[in-house]
Amino acid sequence: MPRAPRGPTLLQAQRWAGTLTSAFAFLACAVSGEMGPAMTALFPLAVAGSAVAGRRFHGRVQWAWTALLAGALLVFGVQVLAGHIDIILAAALFAELLCIHRLWHRRTGRDELLLLLLALLLLCAGAALSAELTFGLAFLGFAVSGTWALALTHLRSAIEEGRGPAGSAALLNSRRVATPALLSGLAALSLFGIAGAALVFFTFPRVTIGGLRRASRPAPVAGLGDRVDLSRRGTIADDPRVALRVRLNPPPRGEPRDLAMHWRARSLSQWTGHGWRSPDGGLIPVMRLPRRPRGGGVPSVLSADIEVVGQFTDGVVFTPEGWPLGVDFRRPGSPRQLYRNVEGDLFYQPVDGGDVRYTVAADLDEPAPGGLRGRGQRYPSWVEADLAVPASLDARVHALAKRLGGGKDPADAAAAIERWLATALRYSRELPGDVADPIADFLFARRAGHCELFSSAMVLMLRSLGIPARNVTGYFGGRRTDAGYYAVRAGDAHSWVEVYFPDAGYVPFDPTPASARGSRQEGIGARMVLLWDSLQQTWRAFVVDYDLVSQTQAMRRIGQILHETGQRLAGRDGATGRLRR
Repeated sequence: MPRAPRGPTLLQAQRWAGTLTSAFAFLACAVSGEMGPAMTALFPLAVAGSAVAGRRFHGRVQWAWTALLAGALLVFGVQVLAGHIDIILAAALFAELLCIHRLWHRRTGRDELLLLLLALLLLCAGAALSAELTFGLAFLGFAVSGTWALALTHLRSAIEEGRGPAGSAALLNSRRVATPALLSGLAALSLFGIAGAALVFFTFPRVTIGGLRRASRPAPVAGLGDRVDLSRRGTIADDPRVALRVRLNPPPRGEPRDLAMHWRARSLSQWTGHGWRSPDGGLIPVMRLPRRPRGGGVPSVLSADIEVVGQFTDGVVFTPEGWPLGVDFRRPGSPRQLYRNVEGDLFYQPVDGGDVRYTVAADLDEPAPGGLRGRGQRYPSWVEADLAVPASLDARVHALAKRLGGGKDPADAAAAIERWLATALRYSRELPGDVADPIADFLFARRAGHCELFSSAMVLMLRSLGIPARNVTGYFGGRRTDAGYYAVRAGDAHSWVEVYFPDAGYVPFDPTPASARGSRQEGIGARMVLLWDSLQQTWRAFVVDYDLVSQTQAMRRIGQILHETGQRLAGRDGATGRLRR
């Protein structure tokens, strides 16, 4: 006796494929993070409810559904006119409600086709909300499940039209139609279609319009504010999320896996007793950055293309080591103005929360330690804030500073204090908590601390000797990714010191032990974060930002590879012919 076939009936497979297609279309919108928690949770609940009780409600309380959709359309329209949401998001939310309505009212093949049409509209809205890699994965699932759904819906419609309601029931409930072989063949067909579409995408002449695609809104990461608080308690945890993506020109020699470079954010000069803060003051527009005072020589210029991944709501501009020469914002259609504060830190406006990408040119030719000697201690009036010594400073701090640098040239004193801190004390991620004097506790009791304690101690020790210094925050390091850029992670947050020298400006010193700077994330989780970020950047480069210029460069590169391959083959054939002779 032959075994009865297992698996779904044609009707079940067709309905499941339609549901799966609409789910992938919704996922394409949900990954943008803009649907809101309520609307994001509503769709999976509605899908589950329709699977359990959808048939019981078919055709019932239609007036309630109509009123609900009309009310939603009115609410979304008012929100768009009021500027609370944009029209693309409103269209996505309304398309979601239409999909939910159709999921609860599907009986004929025509209903299934309407569901697929609404799913396509929802997918288009998702493409406008977000074009990131997560959308690409959702689109891939939509393409496969959509092929199943279209083929099975067409097959169902043909059976219903050819045999009528009575004659089609047996075939629609048969388990011999929607076999694994059929579904596998349809999946292969959809992947073949995607490959063909990709070929057309990469070879057909590109026209960059921009259209409805909006700027991505990345999730916030650990940022750098205008304060440093040394009274926190606990343990500093590494954060593997990417904060900056950096490409350097020229590339570092040997293109190392780990980049040893400071990424400056802002300086903090006012001591609060338990940390640092920025002085009050507004922002001043900057037309041209000041040049560094120098005594001749050719500057060594580095160009750093920086993409800010996290949202820094203060609009701080990150600069590499050295003296910044210029900042170029590279986002057509959204011009930004460069500003600076009283400390000379750089900012941009407007801060709109979208993608931020700019190129910073910097002079890496820092004065040599020997070249800083003999500059005297006649300081301009505007560095007085960096000479302020708190009245509550422990006398032992000044005594230690005097023992290390007293009577020395300011350059030698700064180098001596930096060297002593980096070698005599130990780095620790443990936060001391609210102690009476965090600097004295760090230097004389615990003798261990994190980078903010190292930099704070050096600043106060130098100031007690009459040498202007300030605390600086930013990042240190960068891990090279498979996509060719350096990823600066949130765990790379760092603090160091800038010391002022006449006719040289502020020169960086870092008293934190070199082995403790930057993130030490080496686990599988950190590697997966970098791998995912690298994949996202590859997706952006070859899909989202793939324009006519990128296409021309790619075609030229392919032509070059083919030419070189042909020359190698020709040379090999020539050598073979000579051997035969």
